[in-house]
Amino acid sequence: MSRLIWQYNRIDLCFKGKAVSRGIGIGKIVRLQSRRRFYQTRLSEGGKSKELRRFRAAVRLAKRQLRKLVSRESSSVQRGIFEAQIFILEDREFIEKIESKISEGTSAELAIREIANRYIILYKEIQDEAIREKYIDVEDVSDRILSILNRSAHLLTQISEDTILVIDELKPSVIVEFGKKGLVKGVISESGGWTSHAFIIARELGIPAVTGLQGFSRLVVGGETAVVNGYDGEVILFPSEETIKTFSERVEKKSFSFSEFQGNETKTLDGKVIEILVNLDFVETYENAKKLGAKGVGLYRSEFLFNQRKGFPSELEQFEVYKKIVESVGEDRVKIRTFDLNAEGFSEQFHERNPALGLRAIRLGLTYEREFRKQIRALLRASAARSIDVVLPMISDISEILKAKKILREEREKLVDRKVRVGELRLGIMVEVPSAVFMIEEFLAEVDFVNLGTNDLVQYILAVDRDNESVSDWFRTLHPAVIRAIDIVLRKAEETEKEVVVCGEMAGSPVYVPILVGLGATRLSMNVNSIARIRHFISNIAYEEAYEVARKVLQAKSADEAEEIVHRKFTQNWRHLFPSEFFPKGKS
Repeated sequence: MSRLIWQYNRIDLCFKGKAVSRGIGIGKIVRLQSRRRFYQTRLSEGGKSKELRRFRAAVRLAKRQLRKLVSRESSSVQRGIFEAQIFILEDREFIEKIESKISEGTSAELAIREIANRYIILYKEIQDEAIREKYIDVEDVSDRILSILNRSAHLLTQISEDTILVIDELKPSVIVEFGKKGLVKGVISESGGWTSHAFIIARELGIPAVTGLQGFSRLVVGGETAVVNGYDGEVILFPSEETIKTFSERVEKKSFSFSEFQGNETKTLDGKVIEILVNLDFVETYENAKKLGAKGVGLYRSEFLFNQRKGFPSELEQFEVYKKIVESVGEDRVKIRTFDLNAEGFSEQFHERNPALGLRAIRLGLTYEREFRKQIRALLRASAARSIDVVLPMISDISEILKAKKILREEREKLVDRKVRVGELRLGIMVEVPSAVFMIEEFLAEVDFVNLGTNDLVQYILAVDRDNESVSDWFRTLHPAVIRAIDIVLRKAEETEKEVVVCGEMAGSPVYVPILVGLGATRLSMNVNSIARIRHFISNIAYEEAYEVARKVLQAKSADEAEEIVHRKFTQNWRHLFPSEFFPKGKS
């Protein structure tokens, strides 16, 4: 259970979790229990046949319900999630195992729960978070069948306006059905991570969410007022009127008006131009990002194609997606990262003790060269209309760049020989491991640009798993080693006149943006939901101020000292931009 960390006053109780969807939500708690208990009843021979027919009818109805959801969804993200759930229902091995249990005399309900639990346990043992979170889809599918079998009224009939949902695990179907109606103002979940399908949808719908609050549902009965702070991963229970007013003002400020500079450059008070780009997972997001002022795609994560398909997507499937991205972005540039997966990410046959240090990213691509070449061909074909920037992930040695360049040349020549139209690919790399920082001069000589991946850079420099809550206190973004590494890359790139795009959480956080700008970063790529806030912030600070604080942080001897410098600067110069309780305190 997350500990009580502080109080706004004598009434408010604040619990610390993990933010998985940004925003502020205020409302009344509705507590849901998504798990049911079923008791064993032995079936007669005749009862077994009847139970099998009952189960198969429920599966057919569940498929029809999911197909209906797919047909009415405009978002490809949500369609893909429900299509993945249909795949589960069409998995003969999964269905046959349940039917086998029923044939042995087990009730359909208990058979579903028993087999589903086996799959859930297997998924939970997978270290890769993106794959591990698929267990929630198995639970969602099994709960759907169980609801049909029991002909139960929908679990959420008690939801009304201004609901804060408290649940052990959020299911995609729940957030889609009630999130789109505008009823859910926030979500508090005991488990689930950033890559969970349900939280991907929550971010798309703009519903604030905090997870990791183990045992929280036992503390509430429903009807309590709560605040979900999706920026800092906090939940405030029994907020005072003063606290509600403070957070309500924050809600009102979260949508900034760009009427005074929409369509213009984003620049500091003293004229330093900062280019804002968007990190993209799904093509449809770019239209909104462009309206908010994005000037291109700083990072498209192509591995999200795996969320909707089994194994590597075909060359044609990739080509169609990349072409659609290029068409959506238009005259702006788009940077597409090749598959940044580990071995477990595409095959359950692989089980690595430490996937973060294993066969992943560019290593996986060069090991499975056939699939890597397929992706390169799809990118070359999609670049026929407009140039595409290709980003190679987790480069640690120059030989990896040279091998990738050789493959690019060979595949281009083959396509030209076949009279296939191709365009230009600019080649770049992700700088996210220490060796890339130390070898940056040699790397820059071989590429057209670099992307600074700050999330992994912190992880690898400090040897701290960014997804491991037990060591979260050691994940210090403002650690001097991290800041000095960023400074080295930015300075060397400037000397060679090579473009640098900073992506990751640092680029989308007002706490870190002044440091990046002060160090010389001029291109920041972030989540679409961060664009408004960051443009507003940059437009209200001076580059001179940012430069001053960055120099001081560079000279710090510890993360604590660096954080104190930043906190002091915020207090002195930028208090007017944020309510005081949102200033960086303690560890960043």
